[in-house]
Amino acid sequence: MANYSRWEDIKKTKDEPSAEARAGVEQDLDLGQLIYDLRTEAGLSQRELAERMGTTQSVISRLEEGGGAKNRIDTLARVATALDRHLVLSFPAEVPDKLTDAVQVA
Repeated sequence: MANYSRWEDIKKTKDEPSAEARAGVEQDLDLGQLIYDLRTEAGLSQRELAERMGTTQSVISRLEEGGGAKNRIDTLARVATALDRHLVLSFPAEVPDKLTDAVQVA
């Protein structure tokens, strides 16, 4: 049985994540949700998408869970190719009015 009281003590010593860190997590989760939505819309299992990408089901699972670490562009490009989609990146000088910040998953 886990020692929950000790875990609570450890959590109390940790600082709350910054607003920037929280925003990064939200973006990762949004991207994971988008990958999940596109995969299920295509009627593919995680294993089938993984086979198309030449990777493992656990990699797809991590991507859909928000990636943990930042997703690499080459990995996202492989996801797009496997789903017969396009990956579009843009570096405009100013954030268009319709976007809420400089990074957006759409």
